[in-house]
Amino acid sequence: MRTTPGRKGGTFFVAHSDLIDLTGPWGRILSGTPLNHETHTRAGQSMAVDPVTHELFVVQVRGALTDGNLCVYRIDRKTGRPIDNMHLTGFGHGNQIGAQHIDGTTHLWTDAGPMSGDYGTRVARVPYRPGQTFTMSSPEVSAPFRPTPDATQTSPNVDPVYNRLTIRYINSAEEVFFSQYPIDPVTGDVTWTATRTIKLRMGSGEFFADFDTPTPQGFASLGEYLYVYTGSPSADNAHITAVSWADGSFAAGPQHITAVPGLDRREPEGMCIEPMGDEARLLFGFSGSLTTPREATICFLSTDAPVEGVKLLTDWTALTGVSGATPQTGVMSPRGRLVSLAGTTYLQLRGGFDCDITAEGPFAQLPPTLTPSRTVRAEVTRNNQGGRCVCRVEANARGELSVFGPTADNRISWIGLDNFSAAWR
Repeated sequence: MRTTPGRKGGTFFVAHSDLIDLTGPWGRILSGTPLNHETHTRAGQSMAVDPVTHELFVVQVRGALTDGNLCVYRIDRKTGRPIDNMHLTGFGHGNQIGAQHIDGTTHLWTDAGPMSGDYGTRVARVPYRPGQTFTMSSPEVSAPFRPTPDATQTSPNVDPVYNRLTIRYINSAEEVFFSQYPIDPVTGDVTWTATRTIKLRMGSGEFFADFDTPTPQGFASLGEYLYVYTGSPSADNAHITAVSWADGSFAAGPQHITAVPGLDRREPEGMCIEPMGDEARLLFGFSGSLTTPREATICFLSTDAPVEGVKLLTDWTALTGVSGATPQTGVMSPRGRLVSLAGTTYLQLRGGFDCDITAEGPFAQLPPTLTPSRTVRAEVTRNNQGGRCVCRVEANARGELSVFGPTADNRISWIGLDNFSAAWR
């Protein structure tokens, strides 16, 4: 096992290759989270995860793109809803952000003004302070950095495992560069001398030659590989490509990303790395709705390798009851998980609920991590009344867990979920 310092006061571990299997099973972090602060109508642009607390942050443009005003949301991962937010005024586009944990506080990197078109020309770091508004002159904002005097469309991202800040930028010749800068694992300070830089050409039959117009939508770095996310707002052409930091060559992909089928809108939006003990996740997002409020959906791929064809995507996660359904306790506490078996992902449930149900409808709620893209169902046990001891339970794309079979003269007083196992996507 390889170990590398990953944060102040601790160590992150990555047991397997930094090259993530882009064709592997995917899991979910958020499912249609509405970005509904005030009247912001723009799509969520990118996300970042605090590598210590695992708090999730999503950034959205406020108002005109050329103003550089952003809203940063902190998201409750259990409910998929915003907890609070802060505003950044005159910063940039938020095309890609990054997170560090310094002295007990999340600090976020984003592009920074002055603006050139829709993007900032520099990068800067700011602490997350809910309810506050920062401008480029606020003392809490770090000294902005510009990788070259002619750099535009700057975007930052943090590799929390190997302590590196990556900056994407375009020069006056419209060449696309990615440069990396080391982060001190103790102080969190960045050394502003690039340790490596690669150039990626995005047209004329060169980089991403398979695409008509490969719009860059995010990136993330883990160790020796850079992951680049591209795709158009109105087409199902989201792709992830793994690029070698050694020479800029393709290590994997471009891989067409088909996660979350059925979204109204499949514009790719943002990436980040989340350390998970001795593994890591590559998060990637979609702007999944055409209406206001705009909705954010976030998925992940993992470095975790299958063992004899089995890969655990989500550990056992608690379910909550609705409509008077009471979760049972102890070993019967209701929980769910996602597991990939020989290439198929299954939603598995266990435990049960006590209830008094006389009509069909929802009785429990799945967390965003378990919510399927389409309705899945299974037959489960229930109290025996009149010879009926089985009922049907369905999980839909809103995360509602519904029961079918109860009537006024055949009440369901408890539901057991241990039999529930259904193919999930």
